[in-house]
Amino acid sequence: MPRRVEKKESELPGLIKFKKVFSKPSFPVWAWATGTVAGVCIISLFPFSAPLHQKAGITIIVSIFVVILFICIFRFYREFLDKKYLALSTILFLASLFISKLIMVLPQIPDIFIPVAFLSILFSLFFNFPVSLLFLGIFCSFLVLFSGGWELLPIWLAGGIIGAYGAPFIHQRADITRVGLWVGLANLSSAIGVGLFKNSAIPDVAVWGIWAMGSGIFSSVLVNAVLPYLETYLGITTDIRLLELTDLNHPLLRRLSIEAPGTYHHTVMVATLAVSAAEVVGANPLLTRVGAYYHDIGKIIRPHFFFENSRMEGRIDDYHSHISPNLSSMVIISHVKDGIELARIYRLPQQVIDIIAQHHGTSLIAYFYRKALLKKGKEKSVDESSFRYPGPKPKTKEAAIVMLADSVEADSRFSVGKSHKEIVSQIRKVINNKLQDHQLDEVDLTLRDLTRISEAFTRVLAGLSHTRGRYPEEVLKEVLKGEEKIGQHQQFVGEKGSQTGS
Repeated sequence: MPRRVEKKESELPGLIKFKKVFSKPSFPVWAWATGTVAGVCIISLFPFSAPLHQKAGITIIVSIFVVILFICIFRFYREFLDKKYLALSTILFLASLFISKLIMVLPQIPDIFIPVAFLSILFSLFFNFPVSLLFLGIFCSFLVLFSGGWELLPIWLAGGIIGAYGAPFIHQRADITRVGLWVGLANLSSAIGVGLFKNSAIPDVAVWGIWAMGSGIFSSVLVNAVLPYLETYLGITTDIRLLELTDLNHPLLRRLSIEAPGTYHHTVMVATLAVSAAEVVGANPLLTRVGAYYHDIGKIIRPHFFFENSRMEGRIDDYHSHISPNLSSMVIISHVKDGIELARIYRLPQQVIDIIAQHHGTSLIAYFYRKALLKKGKEKSVDESSFRYPGPKPKTKEAAIVMLADSVEADSRFSVGKSHKEIVSQIRKVINNKLQDHQLDEVDLTLRDLTRISEAFTRVLAGLSHTRGRYPEEVLKEVLKGEEKIGQHQQFVGEKGSQTGS
């Protein structure tokens, strides 16, 4: 009887299956490719006076490069095939090409002034360094093809690469100007090098250098102008936006500090714990800090129902004593939904909203669940699901770290022991409870990562729970008191001796 031969999968993991490319879910990719090819051709052929063979040639070249772009992104950076990233790449590429074409058309401005770094800086900020270099190479190839300025290619590439390299160092708006100066200096040096190589006159080299320097500064001005709009309307967050959200004077955080001061203090402590853990497991410390700051903003709506705020007013558990455990759990659970709504009203990034939604996962509100069990007795069952958060469970390292830091900080408020061993035991207990409750099942954290997180939490809590040593002034006062007592004693002994001698 002949053996059945099974069909084997292709051993090439990056091989593009054309059935999938032509499937319905691939429509955004086709729209991106068609729009990019059409946009580049329209901009490059303007004012449409080129002969037919030139139009056909440009269309073929552009199509080839777009296919190469798609293959590279599909093979190595598939996460950027999302709709918003495809739209962003098309907008940035066509806008850069439009500005370049405008400069080429104007006779008063030399082609060396084209702000190539504008494209490379933004691609490096929104995507990453390799993707920025990929688009930069294709963009410079188009510039050389359209302008015929082969001698400008080293200048464009040098400035563009420096811009892409400097983008990860941008953490504030002022840093964009600094990167623009780096690009300008790279352009200036390259222009001088090309001018000397061509044996150009010194005045011509000087003019080239000035325009090249201006290109770098002009690139930074353009980046500063368009970056906030791209972040807001495309929903893609950069470190600059996150740094702005760490400002404790942000309207939401200011409301939290006034309306729920206990929660505000809690979030600051959670942020300290979370950042220390994020740094040791390779998570994004900045995103973790922002997520920790805003994870409990929903408590602004009903602050007095939460222990940390009622305790500050001396009314511990006062509000919950008048309602049923089920209603108490509904109020507690609602702070997640309220936080998401507030975050959307204040236009917080989606990454931060995800942390707000996931920082409790599907955890059980144990206190009110036990209270409901005691109230109903053994003969009646209690629905455990009504005392659990709706989720979802944490899906990123940042969300998981905020969850653990939140639980550890809350647990530390009730702990009596403050020795190092007791702190270690307390933290491990909290993390083990989350593991046993399957709250970390959907996040990429290993047991080694959890150990490192536990050690980071221990360092922070141990540093906060130390006993204060005496200041030098206090020690000096005691020394002076001791010396004064010794002097009085010696005087007393001397007086008694003289009386005995007499």
